[in-house]
Amino acid sequence: MRHRTTRLAHGGKSYRFDAFDRVRQLNSFPFSPLLVQLEKSSMRSIEEALPTLKRNVSGLESKRLALWKTRKSGMLWVAIALAVGAAGVVTGLALGAPLFIVGLLGVTALIAIGLIAHFAISLPAKSYRTIFKSQFIEPLISSVAEQVRYEPEGQLDMLDQYRASELFTSTIDRYHIEDTIYGKVGETDLMLSEMHTEYKTTSTDSKGQTTTHWHTIFKGIFISADFHKEFRGSTFVRADVAEKTFGVMGRLLQKPVFSSLQLVQLEDPDFEREFVVKASNQVEARFILSTSMMQRMVELKKKFACHVEFSFLHSRMFIAIPTKKNFFEPKLSENLLAPGMLERYLEEIRLLLGVTEDLGLNVRVWGKQ
Repeated sequence: MRHRTTRLAHGGKSYRFDAFDRVRQLNSFPFSPLLVQLEKSSMRSIEEALPTLKRNVSGLESKRLALWKTRKSGMLWVAIALAVGAAGVVTGLALGAPLFIVGLLGVTALIAIGLIAHFAISLPAKSYRTIFKSQFIEPLISSVAEQVRYEPEGQLDMLDQYRASELFTSTIDRYHIEDTIYGKVGETDLMLSEMHTEYKTTSTDSKGQTTTHWHTIFKGIFISADFHKEFRGSTFVRADVAEKTFGVMGRLLQKPVFSSLQLVQLEDPDFEREFVVKASNQVEARFILSTSMMQRMVELKKKFACHVEFSFLHSRMFIAIPTKKNFFEPKLSENLLAPGMLERYLEEIRLLLGVTEDLGLNVRVWGKQ
């Protein structure tokens, strides 16, 4: 792989442009309009998207109000059924009624409460979730990035992307995928989804009873994006927990043992404080992790405030963002016309789709073979 450089002249001065720095070195180059053109946002701004969205939300708000009234009525009837059932049982016992009559009254009250809870409380919430995601979140996403599609129930393809990343080696025994967004953001093919993967263990007590325990492997946002370059090896960028915990001694723990991967030490001190890099090809890893890319990765970690991890394989960049936040989930009690409501969800969408711009993936430095 050859290290391409280009020289640009301006005002009698010559500027060296290193292609592997993925254009960010142009910050010091006088042609600032060139940088603006290269990194022009591939997504519509919130200000552009809001007027149309506000016009379309009124109808959905009417549906929300109807379902919310049904749910509140259901909660009231549950309270009434509970009170009547409890009063009947207490009265029956006080009057010395046969126990089976008292028990029958209690069971009837519980059945009534269960039916009301299901049809008047649970179903409206589920119905609203479906309507909210199809009639609110999907148009919001389309208003920001026209070339992407949204699958509220998730796509199984994301599990293949997750495995292809090789970021997690534990066997998956149970998984949940939802809110898959896929398509093109600018020039970049992108797939992202909320994912929760788990493995199980079992334990047996002294009485021979077996209990299954579930353990989280990963829970958060998983992203797969086209890096527009065929990789010869694999590069992994992980949170540097060892050095942060043990200081200089932590570096000894970073060195791979019984592995084909090599520890890659880079020159950016901010990046080195946050991440540890291991790769099968040192040269390729350094080309991928240019000065600007390292800066962008540090900023992305700060933006999400968690241990973001990356891998580069199969011409794709994989990003695992662990978070407990459940994106795009509605609250039946929230007024969709309340000030800031649309903006809040639009910010969530731009936060996730904006990863392509945060990492400069729309800037085409390499050509695929």
